[in-house]
Amino acid sequence: MPSDSRLGRDPGTRWEILRSARWMAFAAGVICLCLGFWGCVTRVPPEPGAQKDVSALYDIKIEPLKPHDCAQCHPQIYSLVKNRGGRHRIDCRRCHVQFHMYRPGKVPYEEVIPKCSSCHGPVHGKELAECSGCHTEVHAPMNIPAGRALEQGCSVCHPDVDREMKTYITQHTDLYCISCHHSRHRYVPECQECHQPHTRGMTQADCLTCHRPHKALQVVYPADMSSEACTGCHRDAYEALKQSNTKHTAVSCTKCHLEKHRTFVRCSECHPEAHGAAMLQKFSTCNQCHGTAHSLYK
Repeated sequence: MPSDSRLGRDPGTRWEILRSARWMAFAAGVICLCLGFWGCVTRVPPEPGAQKDVSALYDIKIEPLKPHDCAQCHPQIYSLVKNRGGRHRIDCRRCHVQFHMYRPGKVPYEEVIPKCSSCHGPVHGKELAECSGCHTEVHAPMNIPAGRALEQGCSVCHPDVDREMKTYITQHTDLYCISCHHSRHRYVPECQECHQPHTRGMTQADCLTCHRPHKALQVVYPADMSSEACTGCHRDAYEALKQSNTKHTAVSCTKCHLEKHRTFVRCSECHPEAHGAAMLQKFSTCNQCHGTAHSLYK
């Protein structure tokens, strides 16, 4: 028998190939039969009670949001409240009862933002009812920048100061409050921002020893203030007193000029009946013979 090149020259090899082909055809037929049978079988739906019961999940207690949870999305606000919140350093939910409700065009911002009146009454009266005019950042309520709204409210919250400024007229009276308190609420300026010191090395504390800014010309001072402090304005009198070399030289300025600027004691308060009646009748004042108290005639 001539050999077939497609099946190989060896009859045994050809037989093995034919047998493998028969088994493959048989296996393919069995698989097709099983798939056809499976497609004809009706699938039975599971019983309703057979589904997994998840109702217990709804009994889990969910803890309310804490401030540190809010901080995950609002770190800058959280930092403001933490560092400069003052009495507003409270649980976020105390003010934000509802949150994430703002919808542009649907839910106005004004309806979502908490109202100051929820916790506060008219703290500063009806004249200052618009809280946000001064308290521009509610998360740092006492960080109040200077501005027109703040200027208008100064006299409402500081009536005593306003009264002083209008009673004791000085160049300060014509100034707006924010001319000096220009950066923020409670900012206290250095006097040297506008004024030259009386003497070199004067500090703010030295200025405030004598001058009250809101009635600057009503100069008062403590009884124990040194005489050297007076030299800024009264150097000639101080030098004359030192050079006179009398008992007055050792006397403090505040001994004769008590407590208030431009006050002085009469000579008779320290020197009663220094001369006889005839002498006093002839000379009505001491300085007619003795000169000034700072430079006595010997």
